[in-house]
Amino acid sequence: MSATRVVRGVSDDLFVGRTPETERLRDYAAGAKDGESWLAVIEGKAGIGKSAFVRRFAASLDDFTILWATGCPSETDLPGGVIGHLVRGVDRELLEQYPLLTEDPPAGAAPHAVGGQLLLLLGALQESGKPVAVVVDDVQWADKLSVQALSFALRRLWADRVLTILMTRPDAEGSAEALDRLLRSLDRAAKIELGGLDDADVARLARGMVEGRPAQGFIDRLYAYTRGHPLYVRTVLAEVPADALRDGSPERWPVPRSLRVGIRAQLDRLPQESVDLLEAMAVLDARVPLSTAGRLAGLVDPGRALGPALTAGLALWWPSEPQSPVALVHALQRDAVYDGLAPERRRALHAGAVSVVSTAAGWAHRVAAATSTDPRLADELEQSGMSEAANGRNALAATRLLWASSLSEDREDCERRLLTACAQSLLTMQPVWAAKQRPQVEDCSPGPLRSCVLGGMDMMAGRFPVAEAHLRQAWQEALSRAESGWVSVLAGTFLANITLWNGRGAETVEITRRTLAIGDLDPATTDFVRAALATGRLWHQGPRVALRDLTHLPAESAAVPNHHLDTLATRGVLRLFLGELTPARADLRTVVQRDQQGAGSKFSPLTLSLLSVVHYLAGDWNASESAADRALAVAATQDQLMGDAAARFAAVCVEAGRGEWDSAQQHLETLSQLAQTLGAPVEIVYSAMAGATVAQARADFEAMLRSLRPLLDDPPDSEDGSFRLRYKPFWLWQQSLLVEALTGSGRLDFAAGALRDLQENFDGVGYLRVVTARLAGLLAEAENRPRDALAIYEQATAALAAEETDGDTSPLHRAMLEHAYGRLLLATGSAPRRDAAKWLRTAHGRFTALRAAPFIERCEADLATSGLTAPEAAPDDLLALTDRQLSIAHLIASGRTNQEAAAELYVSQKTVEYHLSRIYGKLGISSRRQLAEALRGHGTRP
Repeated sequence: MSATRVVRGVSDDLFVGRTPETERLRDYAAGAKDGESWLAVIEGKAGIGKSAFVRRFAASLDDFTILWATGCPSETDLPGGVIGHLVRGVDRELLEQYPLLTEDPPAGAAPHAVGGQLLLLLGALQESGKPVAVVVDDVQWADKLSVQALSFALRRLWADRVLTILMTRPDAEGSAEALDRLLRSLDRAAKIELGGLDDADVARLARGMVEGRPAQGFIDRLYAYTRGHPLYVRTVLAEVPADALRDGSPERWPVPRSLRVGIRAQLDRLPQESVDLLEAMAVLDARVPLSTAGRLAGLVDPGRALGPALTAGLALWWPSEPQSPVALVHALQRDAVYDGLAPERRRALHAGAVSVVSTAAGWAHRVAAATSTDPRLADELEQSGMSEAANGRNALAATRLLWASSLSEDREDCERRLLTACAQSLLTMQPVWAAKQRPQVEDCSPGPLRSCVLGGMDMMAGRFPVAEAHLRQAWQEALSRAESGWVSVLAGTFLANITLWNGRGAETVEITRRTLAIGDLDPATTDFVRAALATGRLWHQGPRVALRDLTHLPAESAAVPNHHLDTLATRGVLRLFLGELTPARADLRTVVQRDQQGAGSKFSPLTLSLLSVVHYLAGDWNASESAADRALAVAATQDQLMGDAAARFAAVCVEAGRGEWDSAQQHLETLSQLAQTLGAPVEIVYSAMAGATVAQARADFEAMLRSLRPLLDDPPDSEDGSFRLRYKPFWLWQQSLLVEALTGSGRLDFAAGALRDLQENFDGVGYLRVVTARLAGLLAEAENRPRDALAIYEQATAALAAEETDGDTSPLHRAMLEHAYGRLLLATGSAPRRDAAKWLRTAHGRFTALRAAPFIERCEADLATSGLTAPEAAPDDLLALTDRQLSIAHLIASGRTNQEAAAELYVSQKTVEYHLSRIYGKLGISSRRQLAEALRGHGTRP
């Protein structure tokens, strides 16, 4: 804890204790200097000395570039505010390269997009050769966007020289859970809990602050009363009479009953001009230029008034910085000063503050200066709030509308503004703020807006049946009132989320269709509702029909404007479900790239996950792993669990294909928990398909069928001879897995019915034509029709060979077809052994290029059974590369610069440089050209 003596305006900080904690931070800093990024979360009660402890430690980091920001209660609703403060001292020319890091980022910018640019900035700062320290004080007051962006960036510091220190309180309502998740997710992270000083440190602090040697009885009583709380200790020392400090009878001096009483006593001994200055600083409640605080206090010479406040330890001053800013030392001191203001004095200071702060900051002071209802100010606040809402700053809009409500004279205006404030808050997907207003909301007069807000609250609390009843009532009532158009849109959007969540596609189509018919929707809302309409159609009638709702999009994804990204993402997903990999990849990749630039599609986390799935099917398994890794990092920063299942399914695909059973099993367990916890069809689909994909890689057909059971209707009717899948998303993929599971487990009649369903619903386009041919051949084999099977395989392989390019054939599924063909040729003797061996070795080569270990093993076993051997593999240096290194190698070999590769992977340039140097060493090369040749030589394409 710091206690300050001031002699002629020059401060000399006294610091005692915290030796073990300081040593821990020194160890983390040393690790960061060696290229192992560290996170330290400093947790302690208000006034315990967190800021002083970290300030003192940061002063010792002479060889670090330090970025420092402090959360502020008045800026909690300002998106990106803390990130903006963090980079405020960075060179302007450098910062211009990262437009999302301003204090006013584009509306809708995704946290991972902001975090990605923060990573690039951290990489650029490390190019000076100095490590970087990122320090954020009072994280509990940081805005949501900044917290999520910072969390994302910290999860992507792979090989960076970065030390991050976050300070927070143990009772932090908003940030505690997010910080706990972050700590658990990082390998190099620790929490340091600061408690009170021990009695020896209290004694040292007392001896350093007072003249002479305090009596031992005084020290004992001081420690007993304060329990070592540093700010309380310092306040008591300033309060106790000097002769009592050296008196052996401690009962002679009175200990303040509370910290606030002690602070008020300090103020009573200061000159009036110093008190006036401190009161002005308490009202401004921010770090401000000394001249600004002096102007509000009405002082001719604020510097003279500042001296006694510094000596008393109540003020901080940064004389070497531009404008010579000042602030109160601690929030507890600020509260004590502010609470001691007489009502009229407080009102006058707030009224005066309006003219010395920015327009945005002035609203709070105008509200605080109001002594009764103020219809004119309420009108202005409502207009300002709705303007912020139109720009996507919903949290800020909610605060101003709530202020407007409190100042409204008319009950109808008061209720309308309160309900609109809650609606804006719900749009931030942070229900806590709105939930606090629930008693007032319930007291409002019945109406569609009230029902909509109550329904939104219930929806975010997981009370879906009650939420749906409220929202349906709100939606239907609002549709009948021309003046309630925006309410019907909001209620309809919330209601569509619930019906989609439950897989009720037909209802979703009807809700979104009528919502679009309202008209006069802004472009972004129109596009989102259109995307929901197409998604509802998918659940009801399938992806081919759903594509008809998206004919407004240009054919080329690059020509799609940013306000149509939600529907573009939806089109990409539908094309994936149809097996059309090339156009699906173009659509999804465009959305991901625009998202990185800050365009902000609402479906960006899902888009990245399903782009990973497209890469997997298309045979770009390294790109798939990289995209899945990024998708998991994005999902980890979200407050909701809804994006987690898609990311984990994407990760399982390649892990299963490569036989990475342990990591795949971990994802399967999490997916099972998500399906059980959320109980939504989409989570059930991802969980079941992931389990079936792992079982398929193991060639365990009974396990495949068990995994698919949650997707099936009631047990099949033996007369009908068919299994029926419940859900349309990924239906073709689900059905192909079902056919293989039924065939492999010997349920041939059911398999035949399932195959007919697949063939009838598949239009012959995309990679699934290879899958259907292989399944038809497998069923023919199982039914003891080897000639039919051979004919099917021969026709399919010939058709593929005739194609000029691989197109949408999927290397994995093509290799599985070739493997089946070669195996059957050997088993039946229908062709010379060399012909059979050719197909088995071709399949082996494709499996090897994918590093599909379980498939390679089965192919080699079939070759060995017939006395054949697999082609002798040349020494593969690529096997020495990690998955992360392979991701970087492919991007660099394709012509990207380090910065471009870093931006695409959401890492820093330092990480790319670090891994690139190790890639060169492992492959024995020294240039990007040689890297591209090495990848081509191993059968992979950059």
